[in-house]
Amino acid sequence: MKTYRINKNAARLAQGTGFAPELIYNISLVRFQGRNGRCIAAWTPGIKRPRYVYKAHTPEEYDKAMERIRQEAERFRRHDEAVARSSEEFRRSLRVGDILYSSWGWEQTNIDFYQVIAIRGSAVDLRQLDQRTTEDGYMCGTTVPLPDVFKGKTHTHRLSKNYIRIDSYRTAWKWDGQPLRCSWYA
Repeated sequence: MKTYRINKNAARLAQGTGFAPELIYNISLVRFQGRNGRCIAAWTPGIKRPRYVYKAHTPEEYDKAMERIRQEAERFRRHDEAVARSSEEFRRSLRVGDILYSSWGWEQTNIDFYQVIAIRGSAVDLRQLDQRTTEDGYMCGTTVPLPDVFKGKTHTHRLSKNYIRIDSYRTAWKWDGQPLRCSWYA
């Protein structure tokens, strides 16, 4: 599970107000007294400006704002747990011979297929597969991989969450066996 720290901008605001910042799961929270009521500023990780700002004129408004922040923190926690579970499931389910796909492109959909050649810890050796494309429209169609019909050399990649990053613009996911849509120009 991730470990979160107080956002530096929340800490900076807290210094100016004299109130200590709090951490509710991943939300850095600063409560302070404004001119016209109690205020709450809350940051999520990695952002400069507060994601949530509440000004409460009554205790009920204040409690309602705090409850919203707690619910949001709980939503973030559940999301992180789901990502961790799916990541672990992906790592456990990946086997030599599995086929992965990558869908990418700008104004067209390119599909690349890869076969798992070897798994060593968090490193995976992949080799690109040839594919069969069936045209079913104007410059579009479906494509399926041809298992064990390789093109190119074997490349090593790191396992990430529930995918494998091929390069800066391609991410490979486990293929479910269904033909994938693709398109092309010229």
